Amino acid sequence: METTSGRRLPRSGSAALAVAALVQAVLGIEFVLTGLSKVADSGYVAHFGTFIAASPGAHRGLIAPLVQAVVMPHLAIAAELAKFGELVVGVVLLVAAAETARRRFSGRFGGQRRYEPAVALAGAGAGLGLAGISITIFLLQGGELPAVNPARAFASAIPVELMMVALGLAMAWLEFARFRALRPRSASAAAPAPSGLIAVR
Repeated sequence: METTSGRRLPRSGSAALAVAALVQAVLGIEFVLTGLSKVADSGYVAHFGTFIAASPGAHRGLIAPLVQAVVMPHLAIAAELAKFGELVVGVVLLVAAAETARRRFSGRFGGQRRYEPAVALAGAGAGLGLAGISITIFLLQGGELPAVNPARAFASAIPVELMMVALGLAMAWLEFARFRALRPRSASAAAPAPSGLIAVR
């Protein structure tokens, strides 16, 4: 274990955070490209309406009442929110990934910046947004939980949307931990933590 400001930091911490930044970047690229694909679709609103109407979860299940009461009567607004929501989540995840990766470098380039706590907090929000969008799509598509199924012998046993929910929550947890480690503190609050709390920077 290495110590940083009196806090224990695993020797694997830097490598682990670099890997986390890579996962964040991949998720960010996925959401940016998906959002841009919606922007490029000239008939996007109509296609969005068709997708919602054909989704099993829009007619039965946990979110069906919400979809019928809010989304279906306002398809154009819901479509735009979905499109720009994905773009914003993707861009924020990419920025947060770049900041996490930058801090893995030594010297002046990898030094702490004043804006980092805000970026980390925004990254936590983007992780939650990613999880929220993914679980919504999962529920719209019928929401089948992972199980032994011969029909999925040559496909993923766990729906991709569920994986995205787990990854989104993990990214939110990581970025919120970074926010807590990076935010300005008073002299008394900056004293070494006796519990051996791990600093995530």
